[in-house]
Amino acid sequence: MLYQLNQNRDKEQYHRVKRVTLADIGWKELDLQNLLSKNLFDLISSTDLMTIFNERPMQEEPDILALDKEGDLYIFELKRWSGYTENLLQVLRYGQLFGNSDYDELNELYKKYEKQPHADLLSAHMSYFSLDGNGGLKKSEFNRKQHFLVVVNGLDQKTVEAILYWKKNGLNIDAIIYWVFSIGDEYFIEFNMYSPTENLLEYETNHYVLNTNYSNNQQHTDDMLREHKAAAYYPGWREKIQKLQKGDTVFLYKSGTGIIAYGVADGKLQKADCDGYPDYEYYMNLNKFVVLKNPISASQMKEITNQGFPFRTTMFSISEEAAKRLINTVK
Repeated sequence: MLYQLNQNRDKEQYHRVKRVTLADIGWKELDLQNLLSKNLFDLISSTDLMTIFNERPMQEEPDILALDKEGDLYIFELKRWSGYTENLLQVLRYGQLFGNSDYDELNELYKKYEKQPHADLLSAHMSYFSLDGNGGLKKSEFNRKQHFLVVVNGLDQKTVEAILYWKKNGLNIDAIIYWVFSIGDEYFIEFNMYSPTENLLEYETNHYVLNTNYSNNQQHTDDMLREHKAAAYYPGWREKIQKLQKGDTVFLYKSGTGIIAYGVADGKLQKADCDGYPDYEYYMNLNKFVVLKNPISASQMKEITNQGFPFRTTMFSISEEAAKRLINTVK
């Protein structure tokens, strides 16, 4: 996430920058491909990469092929939208097609990329990585190992789990996540290398489950249903509401019952007194508010989405895929 800070003395004045998509600003997948192929050295800090090929229209080819100093082949699959497990299958398919390519085949691809019939990959690789004659690779040393990377606008949980599975089984596969932000009339894109940590999924979504605090105060749940809002209370918990942006979907979860309602955040953070304390409630109104006639229990949520959830936390994000499945269940 990205916050815009106030340069004035009041350091409490900051706000979360609005996220948009590449489609929102008229960018196509080809535009993303051109950006990345010319700036691969910025994406993977530990490894310098040399682009040797870009996808051609109407061809079953990876978006980008690149080589590192050791001659390992990097296969990139780019998406303008969130990452799903199908993207992993696609990049692995390209591994099947190009993983066995010898030097001569890679050299032909490089000629097409450079649009130079006499381009020579061996000498270009030596020059790019500043290798002298003795340090240059032999033709047989190219493409002895492959690395697979999907570049996506966020990851769903199943894709994270699939990446972890394949990595544990020895496959060099990772994801590079990017976010697009809008500040005034300008747009910015941020890339983050996927780096899983135990019990932490490094993806950001527009869909959340909010615990209504029913176990501690039943009135809070009633207030949310009556006033069509998402709320959290007391320091340490209320700040969760600041994470919401306009257009985010919020599911209200009642402990012991399940999901009881959902709506779309209006993006306007509001504060109210709670239990006699000023501003101890942070809330945001929910549009398109739907109260479920038949709540979705915790066990049903797991069955519908085929995943577990940290129900004890105040608010947690879920993937777009999981949100769609939950909504489709009640329609």
